[in-house]
Parts: sequence; C-alpha cells; structure tokens
Amino acid sequence: LVSAGEKSIHEQGLYAEPDFFKIFHFPVLSGDPVAALGESGAVVVTERTARKFFGDQDPVGKTIRLNNERDLKVAAVLADLPENSTLRFDMVLPFKIIEQLNLSDINSSWDNNSWQTWVTLGPKCNLTALNAKLENYIQSHNQEAAAHAFAYPLADLHLYGKFKEGKPNGGRIQILMLLGIIGLFVLVIACINFMNLTTARSSIRAREVGVRKAVGAQRSWLIGQFLTEAMLMTFMALGISVLAIKLILPTFNRVTEKALSLDFSNWQIWSAILALGLLTGLAAGTYPAFFLSRFDPTRILRGKTIANQNSGGLLRKGLVTFQFFISIFLIITTFVIHRQLDHISRRPLGYDAENLISIPMRGEMGKKYDAFKHELQQVSGVKSVSTGTHNLVNFGSNTSGIEWPGKTAEQDFLISITDAGYDYTRTAGMQIVEGRDFSPEFGTDSMSCLLNETAVRMMGLKPPVVGTVLRYDTTRTVVGVVKDFVYNDGAASITPLFIACAPKNGLSFSLVRFENDGQWQKHLTQIESAARKVYPDQPFDFRFVKEDYQRGFQGIRSTGQLANIFSGLAIFISCLGLFGLSAFFAEKRAKEIGIRKVLGASVSGLWLFFSKDFFKPVLLAFALATVPAIWAMGLLLKSFEYRIELSWQIFALAGLAAIVVAAVTVSFHSVKAALANPVKSLRSE
Repeated sequence: LVSAGEKSIHEQGLYAEPDFFKIFHFPVLSGDPVAALGESGAVVVTERTARKFFGDQDPVGKTIRLNNERDLKVAAVLADLPENSTLRFDMVLPFKIIEQLNLSDINSSWDNNSWQTWVTLGPKCNLTALNAKLENYIQSHNQEAAAHAFAYPLADLHLYGKFKEGKPNGGRIQILMLLGIIGLFVLVIACINFMNLTTARSSIRAREVGVRKAVGAQRSWLIGQFLTEAMLMTFMALGISVLAIKLILPTFNRVTEKALSLDFSNWQIWSAILALGLLTGLAAGTYPAFFLSRFDPTRILRGKTIANQNSGGLLRKGLVTFQFFISIFLIITTFVIHRQLDHISRRPLGYDAENLISIPMRGEMGKKYDAFKHELQQVSGVKSVSTGTHNLVNFGSNTSGIEWPGKTAEQDFLISITDAGYDYTRTAGMQIVEGRDFSPEFGTDSMSCLLNETAVRMMGLKPPVVGTVLRYDTTRTVVGVVKDFVYNDGAASITPLFIACAPKNGLSFSLVRFENDGQWQKHLTQIESAARKVYPDQPFDFRFVKEDYQRGFQGIRSTGQLANIFSGLAIFISCLGLFGLSAFFAEKRAKEIGIRKVLGASVSGLWLFFSKDFFKPVLLAFALATVPAIWAMGLLLKSFEYRIELSWQIFALAGLAAIVVAAVTVSFHSVKAALANPVKSLRSE
C-alpha cells in the first residue's frame, strides 16, 4: 500500500539491490536509481506512478508512505515500462528494507525460491559450465535437502518460460508456432487461389499471348510481364493488408488482452513486410507466368484449343485438393482446441468455488486478522472464514526438503507448500478423505499439517496416514488428508501438496465463504464494511475464486479465438477460390449443360453432374488430411496433462463441414446454370 497525501493505492513493487539498474538499463527521467537503491529510505518510481500521486509536480524529493509504517523519499523517476517488458513494476524499493526485517530463516535457506537473481555473463562464460558449478555449489552448502537451481537466458524467458524438473517445457513459443503455421496456411491458400483462377481463365489471354509472340515477343518477356502483374497485385494487397492491420489492431488487442503494435519506424519490420510481399508474389505468379507464356501462337491464331489443357486441369484439381487439405486440417485444429478448452474449464476443481472470495492481506493487515475474522463472523451471510499464504488458485512455493518415514533417495520430487489457518478446508469446500481440518479445539494443531492424495501416493504412505510425523521447517504431524483439488494450472496433473497450520497471524489471503442465497451483493457490502472497520486506511480489494480460476485460461481462450479467426479466414478464401472456379466452369460448360437439359436432364441431375468434380477433391483432401491431423493434434494435446482423447467424431464433423461448405459454395453457380434457359446457351448452334 502506497500513500501520499490523501491518496492510498496498491502498487506493484519490486525489492532490488543497487546493481539491478546496472543490469537493466531502463530510461531514467530524473534522479539516480543506483544510488537510491543503496539507501533504505529511498524509492524509485515510474512516471505513471509519480503522476498518480503528485500530478505534474517534480516528484524527486517528495515523500510516500509504504504500508502505513515507513516513509520513503522519491529519489529517481523511470520512464513507463514498455508493454512488452518481462519485468513489470510500478516502483523499485531498496533490498535493504528486506534485510532489516526478521527474515533470517528465509535469507539463509538454500531451498528457498522467494528471490530472483539476475547475472550478467562475460563474453567467455559458458552457460552450461555455469549451471554445473552452480549445482555443485548449492549441493555443497545444502546437503540436507535436494535443492536445485539453474541459470536461464532472460531473452528466452518470455517465449520459453515453462519448465519441468529444471528443463524447458514449452511456453508462449508453442502458441506463436501454432498461429504462425495457421497464418502460413492462409497465405498458401490465397496463392493457390491466384494460380487456379489465373490458369483456369488462360483461354481469355491466349489470343493476347499468340499475337505478342507472332510480332516477336520472346517467352522471357512474357514471363516478366505476367510476373510483374502478379507482383503489382501482391503489393496492392500488401498495402491494403497493412492498412487493415493498423485499423484492426486496437480491437484485436482488446479481444486478446495483448498490447501488440506496428512500429512503422522500424526498418526491420518494413524489410520483413517487403520480403513477404516479394516471396508471395513469386510463389503465386511463377507457375501462371510459365503456363501462359508457353502457348503455341500458330494454334491459338488458327482458333484451335490450347494444348495440354488436361495437364492444367489435373494441376488445378491437385491445387484444390491441397487447398481443402489445409482447410480440413484447420477445421480439425479448431474443433480440438475448443473441445480441450471446454474440457479443462469444466474440470472438477475438488473444492466449491461458488460464493467464495479471497481478500489480499497486504502489508501489516495480517496482524489484525483475528479482529477482522471476528467482524466477519458477525455478518449474517458469512458461513466460514480462514486464511492462507496463497489464494487457493496459485500455490507458488515448493520444496524437495520434506522428510517422512521411509523416504528413499529416488523420492526426490518437488512438493508444493503453503500455510493455512483454522477451518481452511471447510471454508474452501474441500473434501477430507482421512482425518480432519485444522481446528482451534486442538491445542497442538499449530504443529500439524495436511497432505493431498497425490502427496500421500508419491510419498508411499500407507493408511492410516493421520499421525505420520513429517519434518520440514519443524516436526509436524499429519492430521488429515485432503482430496486432490486443482491449483496452479487447470490443464496440468495435480502435484503433491503440503499444507502447514499457521494460526497465529493472518497470512497473505483471507478466504471468506458466504451463503448461497442469491444476495451476494448484500453480503459483499457487509464484508466491505467489516474490512473498513478493521482496516480504515486500506482500500478494500477482493476476488471471486471462481473468476480467478477461469482467468487462468485467458491465454488458451485467446489462442482459440485467434485459431477461429484464422481458420475461418482460410476457409473463406478457399470458398472464394472455389466460387470463382465454379463460375468459370459454369460459363465454359454452358452449352453442354444446355444440351443435357434439352435431352431431359433434371435440375438435381445437372447439379450433381456439375458439382461432382468439385466434391472429389474435397473427399480426397479429407482422406489425406486425417493422418497428419491425428499426428499433429496428438502433439498439441501432449502439452496438456489433463486432456481430451481424440475421437472419430471430431474428424467426421470436420469432413462433413468441408463437404457442406463446398456444396453450398458450388451450388450457387451449378443451380444457376441448371435453371438457365438452354435456348440462350445453344442459340449460336
């Protein structure tokens, strides 16, 4: 909590040593941030934070109050952090403040991961060698517990920031690769459309080619002309695309909760855009240029048909097949992503998240927790109150230093750890499968703990588990086993959990459960009144636990939305190409359709006759796309430990969707041709 004058606002702070600003060179607007972190009574703030408290006044030298207990002078102001910064903070406070607190047990613990360490490596320093030395150094100072640490490049952290047992295990790069592949598919489909429509209508430009060749034009000149035309069309489309991105980007950022920007002053972006346009123009225009330029002028000028049309028709069918191969693959991808998202969002939590809120206990709020709990218990709608180190959704601490009877050297795994107060499982709505909850009725519960089912299983403990003595920070006795519940990652397997009883003071969060009587707004108002009575200087803040849990899926939801957009765009472009081809062939085969109609063919028969040539590539594409899709979706789902099983219904629906889309697209021109008066098409005969 930061206060200045009459304003009190919760800000995101970071404790750091002076060398922090020697490693990270954030733009400094005023003051000396390095010197500021060398003192215990100074603070470094961002421009946005300074403006919040002091308006347009010079903030350097002004005083702010931290958690209503410590005055700090603003010694430096930083420019606001860019939106794509991995480090996020509103202010940086001297680490000396932490050193002055009674945290010797944390600061001296070798298996504590509360602090982050940044290191600048020299040009000759090898990261692998550094990690080997780091591991040996930690083990030599920490022989009692199997603690591990490793260095990792900060530049890679944003994209490759997921780890398992100290090894990179994916991250945002997987999403970028997925969207990049989908975007490439869309571009390939557009190129295929251009090639198909250009070669399909080649007869229209055949006479032009014949005349040019007859008057001496070389084939290379014609190839250059057609490539130039393709390039002009590509760069016109590129310009429209850049303008569209500029207009759509704000809406895109709002929907996906991102902060992407298009920096037109960056020459690298322009180079990439121009290179993309050049490659696209070459990819789309090369084959049509060679195809059109090879026509024999003597045949064309005598009015004969173009030679080798069958080979061109086979190629067009092949391109249409490949186009729908991509479309069906994307449809399957979209179905799988949505089914997986629905699967994890409906996952049984293992506790009752309805009518449950978490209240952050910032600063010194925990010291008055007992008074706060007493006030809450006077509220008629409140059923139960407890406290915990974490907010029930995210448990950020873990250790491999817990000892239990019969532990072997092979049982070296991380166990999530958290502290909790009395009535923790009752307030959260968890199920006790053995033993009981923490309770003030038992005087020894301050030295007790709970385990989840996964911890019991991985520790190899046999029933009865209650009464088992464990050792971590001190000796603790297991008083209960909690049924596994979901935390940290809704798509991951449940990991072992150790809950220590800590009843003396309020912890980082208070959990409050209120009645399920539909009057939640009234209950929240009463809870806020109780909070303001005990903490008059603290802004009231709370979150619904259910919403907190669902918020964890925002990333995959955004990915699903983007996959929807790109897949829909790919299918739409495929349909445009199919629509254009069907229009051309309807015109080309108008006389044949007219003759069939005169001879008694029905409209449905003509529709089937016209459409079957388009259905064959779609069916072939479905057959070809199934096996690669099974393989790719299997890889995609492996990134989720709690995942769906691939079923034949997904592939059947994708194939049916492709056939329906193709049928609807082709039907416009096929039905129109079937209903046309045959007299008009046969008049010249």
